[in-house]
Amino acid sequence: MQQQTQNGSVTVENTVPSSATFTVTLSKLLKGTSPVIANAKCEFTYIWDFTKNTGIAHLNSIDNCIVNITLHPLGIAGYLDFMSDLQQPTSYVINGQRVVLNRIILDINLANNERSAAIMFNNDGSVLEATDNFDAASASRFTK
Repeated sequence: MQQQTQNGSVTVENTVPSSATFTVTLSKLLKGTSPVIANAKCEFTYIWDFTKNTGIAHLNSIDNCIVNITLHPLGIAGYLDFMSDLQQPTSYVINGQRVVLNRIILDINLANNERSAAIMFNNDGSVLEATDNFDAASASRFTK
């Protein structure tokens, strides 16, 4: 399905479906000395209403361990962009290991449907793992 969306004064041809469930792998360490979960496989779901320009996403699971974390839209032009709103870092058990999730970002490029994601781990956010295609400049959103 192709739809037109406006990105400032530039029209972006949208090739992104209005809903999808997919898995990405966090294989790049952007911050920290070692990954909390090496090559974490993260399953996301999103629903987007292009007419109303609103939607929601969820991080369903990490390595098939259910976490069900809601992500809200950020409103970045040219992307379906979502971030978690965890009130505080939250502990989950993944593969029998207790880990603390601090913040989650999901990016979907409207022009090519490229999907990328990143997770900040630990109470202090000392580890940041991302997909290989995650824009390192986008990591600044984790400090806000």
